[in-house]
Amino acid sequence: MTAFGAVLALAGCSAGGSDGAGGSTEPTVTSTPTMLRTADVSFPMDAYEATAEQQVTLARAQGVLTSRCMARLGFTYQAPERPVSSASGSNARVFGLVDPDTAARYGYLNPGTANAPVRAATGSLTEAEQLALSGEDDLDPADVPANLEEAEKSGGSDVTFNGERVPVGGCVRESYLKLYARKANEVDILFVFNLKSDAESKAREDSRVRAVDKRWSSCMAKAGYELTGPVNAVKELGLTESDLSSPRAVTAAKADVACKQRVNLVGVRYAVTTAYQRRLIEENAQTLSLAKEQLESRLLLAAELT
Repeated sequence: MTAFGAVLALAGCSAGGSDGAGGSTEPTVTSTPTMLRTADVSFPMDAYEATAEQQVTLARAQGVLTSRCMARLGFTYQAPERPVSSASGSNARVFGLVDPDTAARYGYLNPGTANAPVRAATGSLTEAEQLALSGEDDLDPADVPANLEEAEKSGGSDVTFNGERVPVGGCVRESYLKLYARKANEVDILFVFNLKSDAESKAREDSRVRAVDKRWSSCMAKAGYELTGPVNAVKELGLTESDLSSPRAVTAAKADVACKQRVNLVGVRYAVTTAYQRRLIEENAQTLSLAKEQLESRLLLAAELT
C-alpha cells in the first residue's frame, strides 16, 4: 500500500468509547485507514513540535549563543555541527519496520542511522575552557537557574574569566536558557514529547492494538516464527546489532512486514494512536497553545541567529 494519501478522516474522541484492559475508556475510532509505510505520515501532536529541519536550526542557534558566551569570557569556541536529518520522515519507523523494500535490502537494520555522519571534533578543551563551557562540576542542581530571568538575577557564578562571571552551569546552560527558557512561564520543551509518549503507551495497551498484534503473531507463526508481538521482534528473534541485515534477518523482516500489511497493523495503530493524541490535545489545549506560540517565537530568534 502507498502511504498517507489514502488515509481517511480519523477518530474523534468521546467518553463513550469501549473499555480497555484496566476498565479505562478507550477513545472512539470512527474509521481506520489501510496503510503500511509511515515515512510521510503525520500525527496531531506533530503540529506542536519542531520539524527535523527546525531542530537542526535550533541546535545551530544554540551553538551560536554558546560561542558568543565563550567569546565574552575570552575563549574561541566553535560548537560541533549537527548533521542534517535524512530525507525520510521522522515518523518513518514510529511503528517499527514497515517498508518492504527496506526489509528486503537491509533486514532490520535502519539505513537512516547506520551510516550517520560523524560530527566534526572540536579538539580537546583546556580546563579553563571546559569550566567556562559547562560550569563547575560539583554544582548543586538546585542552584542552577530554571530560566533566563533567574539567571540574570543571580548574576552568574563566582568564577570569572576576562573580567566576566561564568554563568551558573556554564555557557551551555546560558545558551539553553536564552533559547528555550527565557521566562518563568516557558513550557518545558519535553512537554509535547511526554504527551506523545503517553499516547503511545496508552495505544499499546488498547484492546484494538492488542488484537491486531495477536493477528500479526498468528500470521508470523504461519511463516515459522513464534513471536509474542511486533515490538520485541528483533529481541525475540535473537538478532544482535551485528546481524540485523544478515540473510536470516532479511528473511524474518520480509515476513514481518508482509504480516503487518496483511492484518493492517499500521492502519490500526495509526488510528488508535491518533485518537489518544487528540484526547490529550483536548485535555491540554491551553498548555499546548502556549507551547506552540513559544516554539514560533523560538524559531524566529533562531532564524536571526543563523
